[in-house]
Amino acid sequence: QVPFSLVGALHGVHLFGAAAGVELREAATPTAHLAWAGYGNSITLIVLSPSPGPALARILDSAFGAMVRPPPS
Repeated sequence: QVPFSLVGALHGVHLFGAAAGVELREAATPTAHLAWAGYGNSITLIVLSPSPGPALARILDSAFGAMVRPPPS
């Protein structure tokens, strides 16, 4: 369980860094790992996981693909 205030604070750091030209992709707390991915200039996705790993980036990419991929014809 990660408190909403902690997630909000970490996202604030992510946004502040982005405004300064720095990209925060991952962060860790004692109980969770967070990953961010920006798509275009308007969509930022965040994933929380109990364990670290490269799968977090794939989860974000898959979620974005599911949101914007056109339906099969």
